[in-house]
Amino acid sequence: MLEFLFNNNNLITHSIQCIAAIIGIFNLKKYKNTIGSFFIGILIYISAVDLLAMYTYYCNTIPFLNFIANTKFESNYWWYTIFFDCIAVLLFAIFFYKIVVKNKYKNVIKYSAFLYLIVFVYIIFSDLKHLFIGTYSVIYTAEAILIMICTTTYFIEILESNKVLYFSKSLYFYVSVTVFLWWLIVTPVVFFDKYFITEDIHFIKLKRCIYIFANIFMYTTFSFGLIVSTPDKNKKFIK
Repeated sequence: MLEFLFNNNNLITHSIQCIAAIIGIFNLKKYKNTIGSFFIGILIYISAVDLLAMYTYYCNTIPFLNFIANTKFESNYWWYTIFFDCIAVLLFAIFFYKIVVKNKYKNVIKYSAFLYLIVFVYIIFSDLKHLFIGTYSVIYTAEAILIMICTTTYFIEILESNKVLYFSKSLYFYVSVTVFLWWLIVTPVVFFDKYFITEDIHFIKLKRCIYIFANIFMYTTFSFGLIVSTPDKNKKFIK
């Protein structure tokens, strides 16, 4: 089974992402005018980012992508750093900013996100060459801290209200728990990227295994949450 997962890693990941996005689209009417529709937009965005990142597999075979071959853009490290580690993370911060009610918690998320953006820009421009050849462990740490702040803030707020009694029907709860656990599981792996070499096949398999099961858990839970949750009509989506 593990060998099958390793050999079909990209297919499995893209499939469950697309399934979650499609389920979101089919439930868009259900979450119309709520913040749930914003989350569905995030799912669609992440699916698009991952699908477009596959250009690296075709830059040597598809004619109109030939100009990318043998350039610094041939690797997609820069793509994921900008479109996932920056934009997607900030979209989640906006999502949590929208679902919390109290201004003091909104301010915590807002200023944390702003600080993360400053750190992100500083790290990128202080070592711009690395953007095209690898990941930034500092950015991974910073984004994990931001997500932990956002989710913890939401958890504290629902514990202070009677919403905790209805968490099983809340899409926001499913999203919060899932992203909290995903970043908690995946972030430590980044610190061992220096071992990600062809000679260390055991670490390669371990890392792939962690990512595969973490992704399956995350997108499956998102899909389940979208289906079973009851839209919170008290929280309108304001563009």
